[in-house]
Amino acid sequence: MQIKKKIDVNSVLDNFTSISYWDAKGQKHYLVFEDRIRGGQWTLMKYGASDQFSVHGIGENYSDDEELFFDNRDSVASFLWENRSAYNVAVKKLTGVFSIEYKNQLAGEPI
Repeated sequence: MQIKKKIDVNSVLDNFTSISYWDAKGQKHYLVFEDRIRGGQWTLMKYGASDQFSVHGIGENYSDDEELFFDNRDSVASFLWENRSAYNVAVKKLTGVFSIEYKNQLAGEPI
């Protein structure tokens, strides 16, 4: 699910659980993409069934002290819009990974 228009951001947020990985231990869905400003990576997270999103940045020369929780949906939407290019690259790669895993499942191969 690519972000091409601002309205696409709402679709991403509404469907985040279907386009992200699941962390059973942390009880959250997450997606990692490039932090092009600081030269590292962002991890965007959504907790359980709630609509609570957070982000954490890490790179070779930095690591955010803790997760930044977004105050509201507009804040996370703005963050995604500003980082849409890096997000789109990550989702394109992720879609390829899921496609390979699905094909392997159909062929009866372990994931």
